[in-house]
Amino acid sequence: MESFISKPTFNKNKNSGPRVNDEITFKEVRVIDQDGNMTGVLPISEAIYKAKQVGMDLVEVSPDANPPVCKILDYGKYKYELQKRKNKAKKK
Repeated sequence: MESFISKPTFNKNKNSGPRVNDEITFKEVRVIDQDGNMTGVLPISEAIYKAKQVGMDLVEVSPDANPPVCKILDYGKYKYELQKRKNKAKKK
């Protein structure tokens, strides 16, 4: 009887967009709230907590900045808008 070793499965969507909430690995981030106002530099745990308080996600928008910039927004809606823009550009 042959034994089958399952290959590790990789999440292909893991690198297909910005990091969200617990995927963000920085200690401190610059936070922009849901209204577009600069909140300031916060520890990552506090930034995630603020996002959860308003029922939204913390999304990394500029990982190369120092400190990285994150925005509080609805990630599902954000991905939907990106997909719509991509499809519109594809039509043209």
